Amino acid sequence: MLLASLVLLAWLPAAGADETPVSRGVQAIRGMTGCFLVDYSYVEVEDLKPGYVRDPRVYDVNRDKSAKEWITAEVLSPQRIWLRRILFLANLDGTTRSGTELRHQSEDWQYDAPFLYDFVAPLTWHVRDLKAAPGRWTRRVTNLDDGPRYQCAAPWSDDRAYPEWSCSNYAPIPGRETRDMGRSDYQTLQRGTRIVIYGPAGGGSWIERQNNVKTIDREGTRTPLVRELGKNWYVRLPDSECAGAQAFAAPRQAFWTLLRETWDGVLDGSGPFVERLPAGQPPRFVKMFELEEETMGKDLSDPATRELTRRRILEIIKEYRGQEYRAP
Repeated sequence: MLLASLVLLAWLPAAGADETPVSRGVQAIRGMTGCFLVDYSYVEVEDLKPGYVRDPRVYDVNRDKSAKEWITAEVLSPQRIWLRRILFLANLDGTTRSGTELRHQSEDWQYDAPFLYDFVAPLTWHVRDLKAAPGRWTRRVTNLDDGPRYQCAAPWSDDRAYPEWSCSNYAPIPGRETRDMGRSDYQTLQRGTRIVIYGPAGGGSWIERQNNVKTIDREGTRTPLVRELGKNWYVRLPDSECAGAQAFAAPRQAFWTLLRETWDGVLDGSGPFVERLPAGQPPRFVKMFELEEETMGKDLSDPATRELTRRRILEIIKEYRGQEYRAP
């Protein structure tokens, strides 16, 4: 198991310790780490815009393969935990599909975070102050390059058989829709998320249920298109089944840490974050992946190398950043 996970296990309170909102959240988030078979499934269930015909296809990622994730945790403070996911694919006979390893989304969990970035329109996030409503865990889901994707704040339950976290927020169109389903007729998603952790921390599986509304967002107007229901099942596997993902992650950890720290300095709550898509350029994460590969084998503990790499990360972020958003 990676060092970050060992640090987390050493820090977490023992079972039966006095429960607080922080300890409940930590124990639940701990249950989300490890090696998992991930079963993504989504289907449209209710058309909301007159004239729209529901897509009859069911999104089923494991129809002809197995999707797996290696999820580790890094404790950034007693109230902040960073989950990093390595996604890879396997054939139905269990053999890993070489070259499919991918640093998937990250999740930045923080108790009593002072602010979050609300996605308010395509490519646009506004800062929302959270200090007036304490006692919640903020879940910040990142893009593939650890840039902003969507965020939401809610408490972990203390009155259910299994820990639950439920929250609703606005978000960009999912990558599965543009990449796998070829959708371009809507731009955003009103997400309803419910995470349930089954079994003891470190030993059970967990599920993320979603009740979403695909939404057309144009010129400041949001038009609901269709409702979808979906779930992401995380079925625990032996850590050995994620050995390839662990090997993929090891030489990249130093860059990923620097990337996260650099984004922390950019997303500091001082103002909105607005993206732009430079003409003729690939998505921002592609350039960040290229920089990651260039950095492989370099000593990022060397101050000069680290600073040069940090500046290059900032250059990519700046290239894809637009002007400050002004509400109409």
